[in-house]
Amino acid sequence: MINRKITILGPEGTNLYILIQFFLFNFISWFTLFIANENIEFNTSNTLSRQIIFSLLGLGVFFFTTYFSIESIYKLINPLLAISILLLLGLRFTNPILGVRRWYDLSNIGIPFFLQPSEFLKIILVLFLAKSLSSNQNLFITLSVSLASLALVFIQPDLGTSILLGSTIFLIFFLSKIKLRTTSVVIISLILLFFIFLELGLLSQYQVNRITDFFSGQDFSQQQSRLSISSGGLFGDYFSINSNYDVFVPVQTTDFIFSLFAKNFGFLGSLILLILWFFFFYRVTLIIKSSDYDFEKFTLSGFIIVLSAQIIINLLTVLGLIPLTGMAFPLLSLGGSSILSTSIIFGLINRVFIENNIVL
Repeated sequence: MINRKITILGPEGTNLYILIQFFLFNFISWFTLFIANENIEFNTSNTLSRQIIFSLLGLGVFFFTTYFSIESIYKLINPLLAISILLLLGLRFTNPILGVRRWYDLSNIGIPFFLQPSEFLKIILVLFLAKSLSSNQNLFITLSVSLASLALVFIQPDLGTSILLGSTIFLIFFLSKIKLRTTSVVIISLILLFFIFLELGLLSQYQVNRITDFFSGQDFSQQQSRLSISSGGLFGDYFSINSNYDVFVPVQTTDFIFSLFAKNFGFLGSLILLILWFFFFYRVTLIIKSSDYDFEKFTLSGFIIVLSAQIIINLLTVLGLIPLTGMAFPLLSLGGSSILSTSIIFGLINRVFIENNIVL
């Protein structure tokens, strides 16, 4: 790992492609929320205003993260993981919000923001696994800490992030040079963990209802989401002279924002959005191939897994192919914690680009 003097822009600084992608994804979110808002007011209760504020904060976080060397981040991984676990444990003593314990309400200290620790855990867990696998640390300890973190998210309850973390743990182990036997242990451990929670009654009625509603085909949100997506057709309502009727979809600016995007921009617009993400992942794989360090390779591979899994889980949810998960679409869904955590990922990717003096 090479520590280099950083310039914000230019061949020795920010990867302009990464920065432009970051701006583009945020702008798409702003435009989608702009269409959904009938009255545009610059206050914290307006969804578009909130998203713009979060995006600008995210831009600051992107550049702030870039100024930390990979070596310094490497040294901070264990303390950051410990802080994340403490924050997750602390959620057990908070008042439920919408029936779950996922957020810290910072409005009590004058900050109109809900902090979701699990959004940042996914980054720290990737870094922890990358450090463990690249330095050949004890696999039992690595797996135990990873599963314990996952369990703390699962009992919030947060099925979507639990699936995301479980997929990330398995796929990072799978990509490593660890024997198939160890990878099989990871799979079995994840399955056993689920059934242990189910048997002990730790699977909340909230989660059971979501699964039951899905298999009975009675989930109202997913029914409305499919109707909204199908009404968009090939080109979408936004560019159509004769727009279709409005479809009510609960939490459409957060979990189901893709249904809003698809209704307005149709199949072609949705395809373009996914292609943009595909090319972003492709560029990150080029950075992986250019790096000579296993830690960086595992880290960037983990970030690809996290972001792509979020997109896939969100799409499967809004299409009604899996039970409701509450998974946000990266840089599209309304949400401060989601935007800030994704900004950190973009910043870390940019830092690896800088330290390896990669020309892409």
